[in-house]
Amino acid sequence: MAIANDVVVTNVSLINQNTSGPLNTHYSDVQFSISWKNSWRTSTNESNYDGCWLFIKYRKQSTSVWLHATLNISGQVSPAGSVVKPAADGKGAFVYPSANGMGDVNYNNATLRWNYGNDGVLDNEKVEIRVYAVEMVNIPQGAFNLGNASLESYHFKDGASGSWFPVTSENEITCGTASGQLYADYYFTSLPTIPAAYPKGFKSYWIMKYEFSNQQYLDFLNTLDQTSANAINSIGATGSVPNMVITFPERAAVGITPLNSLSWLDWAAMRPMTEFEYEKACRGANNTPSPLEYAWGNTTLTVISGGTNIGANNETWLNGNANYLTGGPYTPMRCGALATATSDRTQSGASFYGVMEMSGNALELTVCANNNGSTFTGNHGDGVLDAQSNANTPTWPSLTNDYSMIIRGGSFASPNFYLQMCNRSGGVLYINYSSVDIGGRGVRTAE
Repeated sequence: MAIANDVVVTNVSLINQNTSGPLNTHYSDVQFSISWKNSWRTSTNESNYDGCWLFIKYRKQSTSVWLHATLNISGQVSPAGSVVKPAADGKGAFVYPSANGMGDVNYNNATLRWNYGNDGVLDNEKVEIRVYAVEMVNIPQGAFNLGNASLESYHFKDGASGSWFPVTSENEITCGTASGQLYADYYFTSLPTIPAAYPKGFKSYWIMKYEFSNQQYLDFLNTLDQTSANAINSIGATGSVPNMVITFPERAAVGITPLNSLSWLDWAAMRPMTEFEYEKACRGANNTPSPLEYAWGNTTLTVISGGTNIGANNETWLNGNANYLTGGPYTPMRCGALATATSDRTQSGASFYGVMEMSGNALELTVCANNNGSTFTGNHGDGVLDAQSNANTPTWPSLTNDYSMIIRGGSFASPNFYLQMCNRSGGVLYINYSSVDIGGRGVRTAE
């Protein structure tokens, strides 16, 4: 069973073993049930939907090493009302509603086909498997306006007019101070072009609905060897692998380094988002920017107060729509704590597409559109880490292209202006920088 935020995976079993043909074609179906709250799919207004990214880790019972399972791209079972769609790289699958609607969902007896023979598992070997589920939001393909014409620090803009910059494709973008060129005053000024391969937010992608939680980071630690887990345990987990525990598991995980965050994303076969994708997920397609706006599209801002059940899975806040420094609790809150069945976008602090806590709570790590970060090509992680359990995906931010990540969105330890969605004054970080308020959130390019 795997639990993260509101998603619950139960009744996991291996069925339908197939041993015909060469070993590398042998498979078993992984059957499970999955449920989560406040799901949606709509073909109007935002025209998007939520879902879950699923991936499987397995361990041969003769070892303590957890490995990433390879899925077949066909053979899955989608329960009524759902779509179960494996990714083309075999590293996981998405499950999401098949028709318009809103409310809690419960999909029973879904299956994913695990090509265990391809992973080097023999037919008679005993294995333990874990199915992990991460709530995601689909961001549809479409043009959007990057930056603003107002006073956010170092915001993106047209090089001549100073107004926002339209992103109309994934093509190369010329940078400079002429009309129709992209410009920003800092962390950016020497860049001649942003290559076509750098993800610009025009193409559809999936983004985590919440920052990853303490529990999700703990799940990662509990699949590592003890030495690696100790080395990157920056969230205060206690105990020993595979049974480490954490206080306040529902809170956003903070205090991690950019490298820690990237390692979690590689382990989960996701990737970091770019700062263009951050702004698209906040603002939405073809929407006119609003001066000094937060992720929920206006300047209405009230710090959270009146908390109940602090740190529990039912933590709520009587007042406020964002967690930031001035008057706040100076701790991260439960992921999604401000969303209720009746809250609107401003009250819940949701982005245009329903992504939570993009302003406040934990800092958002994005790949900067500067000389170092623009070499990022959007490669997905493969679930396999290096010998020190660090991310090792080509073109990702690393020690060899340091200062390629920029923080966006502010946090529980930030003043209110850091929460402005176009504000870039948080700065570019080196890969091992540690701060009490750095969190993590992943994306995957849609297929």
